[in-house]
Amino acid sequence: MKFVANNVPKRLIGAIFGVLALTACELQPVPTNTEILDGALPAGTAIPAAWSTSGAATSAVKGSWVASFRDPNMTSLVREGLENNRDLVAAAARVEAALQTVVIAGAPILPQVGLELGSQRSELTERDRTSTLQGGAVAASWELDVWGKLRANKAASAALARAIAEDARYLQQSIAATVARSWIANIELARLIAVSRQATTVYSNLLDLTDKKAAAGQVSDFDVVQARSRVAAAKAATSQIRTSQNQAIGSLEVLVGRYPSLKLKPASSFPRMPSSLPASGLPLSLLDRRPDVIAARNKVIAAFYKSETAKLARLPGISLSAAGGKLLDPELALLGSNPEFLRVGINLLQPIFAGGALQADVVRMSAKQSAAVAEYGQTVLEAFNEVETALANEKVLRSELANWRESLKDANEALEFANDRYVQGTIDMTGLLVLQQFQLERQVNVIETEAALLNNRVLLYMALGENI
Repeated sequence: MKFVANNVPKRLIGAIFGVLALTACELQPVPTNTEILDGALPAGTAIPAAWSTSGAATSAVKGSWVASFRDPNMTSLVREGLENNRDLVAAAARVEAALQTVVIAGAPILPQVGLELGSQRSELTERDRTSTLQGGAVAASWELDVWGKLRANKAASAALARAIAEDARYLQQSIAATVARSWIANIELARLIAVSRQATTVYSNLLDLTDKKAAAGQVSDFDVVQARSRVAAAKAATSQIRTSQNQAIGSLEVLVGRYPSLKLKPASSFPRMPSSLPASGLPLSLLDRRPDVIAARNKVIAAFYKSETAKLARLPGISLSAAGGKLLDPELALLGSNPEFLRVGINLLQPIFAGGALQADVVRMSAKQSAAVAEYGQTVLEAFNEVETALANEKVLRSELANWRESLKDANEALEFANDRYVQGTIDMTGLLVLQQFQLERQVNVIETEAALLNNRVLLYMALGENI
């Protein structure tokens, strides 16, 4: 197809090339990570060179933190949860949608080209004459990104897509940690049920002994009633814990994508506690490892570019348009002449009055940027708090567990003496029951603290942004 462009003014062509030369304007540089952090934290809030509580290195484990517990069942459940959890499927879909939004946002930077075909029939009723005009054209339009508004909008979409991707990664870590902690909780409940059943057996044996002593006139019915009451209470406690266990099992099955059939069987012992953490630490490295912190920082960057887009919207908009094609007219075809055409245009639009909308949008986007900066600062402080708290709690829990174990050891020894003395008749039922209750409570304390220590380590690994 041959186009004739002789009618296109030379000045117009010159103007087009002059405008194209202006498209090299660069965007405002985005604030550095240090600048964002300085603006996000309150004045006077400084990040120390090391953790307040010693215990965390730049990376606390080599490889997967889940594998560091050496529990194949827990590892398998975490893997199953990451594959099947519906929230993670939804998060992956949101990431895909965000990536396509970047493509959409960047599309106006390039020329838009289309093909137009048409046919028009007209009729002169007075002369009883009809004519048909057909034609086709290739049309193109291009909004020149002279000031960088379109590029800023694309950059904002890209930063937001990165934030959504990091949010999805953080959700993945959260699901893994929740599955691990749920598994630990189910083991804890299973062990508490075992203690409760042990208590039922102990009190039942004590009731048999008391019945015999009462028949021999060695104790009163008061001892029998007390023993019988403890048996019933122990059975009730077992049922109560089983109710909690059913809820915990169902929740874990749903978490890993299973139907809540309550058929999942917890192990009888806890996962192995990983070794102690090294004594050094680098708090600043956390900002580049935690997905939620990285996501919050990308939201600041997205807000920065959105603010720039709003400011640039007040500047003139320049666009080019062109169309070329051929008209097909039967009457002209008889004369051997079907005209070809080429249209080229340049448009400039300078906003003058929009009811205050443009300035309001600048203020609105600036406010959103300030909000994003403040939210980033809060996310950073909460991330540091989670690490510091978990590090401090690990030391406290280790000391607590050692004390409970020592107390349980002494309680076992004291209970042996008490049982012998009750048989000999040198101690009454009340004293024996107090010691028995104390010993059972210490077993519970040991189990609960072992679970708390494991849970705290999981929380520490998540707080440090460790790999699953």
